[in-house]
Amino acid sequence: MPASAGASMFSKMLSMVCAIIIVLLLNLVLLSPVQHSMSQKALYDQLRVALYDGSAPVGQTLNDDPEKLVPLGTPMALLSIPDLGINEVVVEGTTSAQTMLGVGHLRNTPLPGQAGISVLMGRSGAYGGIFGQLNQLKPGMRIKVTTGQGEATFQVRAIRKAGDPTLPAPDAKEGRLTLTTAAGQPFLPSDALRVDAVLISDPFPTGPVVLSASSTPDAEKALGQDFSQLFGLVILLQLLLGACMAGAWCRSRWGKWQSWIVFVPVIGSLTVLVGNQINLLLPNLL
Repeated sequence: MPASAGASMFSKMLSMVCAIIIVLLLNLVLLSPVQHSMSQKALYDQLRVALYDGSAPVGQTLNDDPEKLVPLGTPMALLSIPDLGINEVVVEGTTSAQTMLGVGHLRNTPLPGQAGISVLMGRSGAYGGIFGQLNQLKPGMRIKVTTGQGEATFQVRAIRKAGDPTLPAPDAKEGRLTLTTAAGQPFLPSDALRVDAVLISDPFPTGPVVLSASSTPDAEKALGQDFSQLFGLVILLQLLLGACMAGAWCRSRWGKWQSWIVFVPVIGSLTVLVGNQINLLLPNLL
């Protein structure tokens, strides 16, 4: 291949890479809220049915099989914060995959409304940024959570970052809720922000405890990253690179419009898949 032809192909591939990077950023900033909204609609329908027929999980394990953990991503509750206009379905699990869907429930903590400290995590920027305004909560504001056991009401007590004093440990029959998100810029988290609220309604019975704090993977903790998806990203990047190379080659053989018709849908689809896979590797509160 002549040097000029090689340089031309390299230039075209570089242009494709720049376009792909732009699409990845658009996917994170603009498309992710749409994906979140669609996920929430489907989850709300599932939760409504589960609450109606009494099948909504009320603990770490399934209601009809105490030996099986509730699957990750299962809708567990409806979170309502009237002062922030939040009505969000809470799912089981707090890795990036679950917080893409909605607010996640830390699996080793009780459900909201039960005795103990229940922890919910949500994103501050991407995928709806549902917890992006948690810093606007003030002591005394109310939070409501509806689970398979009924509606629990909490009152905000404190807002804190790392290093701030924590509330005293709750009594054996006292319920508490901790909302957790990223602090700092929406897409540049610097710390974790936590809102502590106390249960002011009657506590619900607590289900059997199977998972402990020591068994929680790092990917499920605040600002955790799930690198188990790395292999899938490598495969998709190889496919995307191959599609870009094929598109650049075909453009010099078939012509511009023929290549666009064939490769734009392929490269576009692969780019979205790569973007979603990259988002799985980002901190779960981003």
